[in-house]
Amino acid sequence: MKLTQLMAQYVTFRKSLGQDFESQARRLRTFSRFVGESADIRAVKPRQVAAFLAGRGPITRYWHTKYGALRGFLHYAVTRGYLSVSPLPATVPKPPPRFVPHIYSRDELRRLLDGTASYQKHKTRILMEPHTYRAILLLLYGAGLRVSEALSLNLAEVDLEEAVIVIRDTKFYKTRLVPLGNDLMDVMDL
Repeated sequence: MKLTQLMAQYVTFRKSLGQDFESQARRLRTFSRFVGESADIRAVKPRQVAAFLAGRGPITRYWHTKYGALRGFLHYAVTRGYLSVSPLPATVPKPPPRFVPHIYSRDELRRLLDGTASYQKHKTRILMEPHTYRAILLLLYGAGLRVSEALSLNLAEVDLEEAVIVIRDTKFYKTRLVPLGNDLMDVMDL
């Protein structure tokens, strides 16, 4: 049986159980494209699975996410007789430690913000003025914006009279309002 056909059957099965299976289905489709969409399920080799899981860099938590998606699918294939043995790796690496965010002290924040004034433009990079870097840092820290949100802001989305920013099509494609506190408004020199 073709890999894509069996995956479609498996996704239908999981959804019939009432599961929201979209993200897992996307990972399986990515694996199918990696191996070759016209490949037969019996032609999937352990080295292909290992290469897909490894990706291009060090082992991350995403390795384990992909592994979980493949484990369910390949177990389905084995229990239904499409494979005699799963091509998954026998050993699973330990997941890397969770990211621990750094909380800046007031002194560190002051030095970081002061450092924006001494920024010198480099000819080969995107040109941004020092006050733009300062504003971005303040929005990231003071309003809790994500980097992509701060970088995609435009003037139409900033209401200084009401002290609010409209963040459009953010994570999960939603729009939200972000209030700007008095302290943030004061230090941004608005």
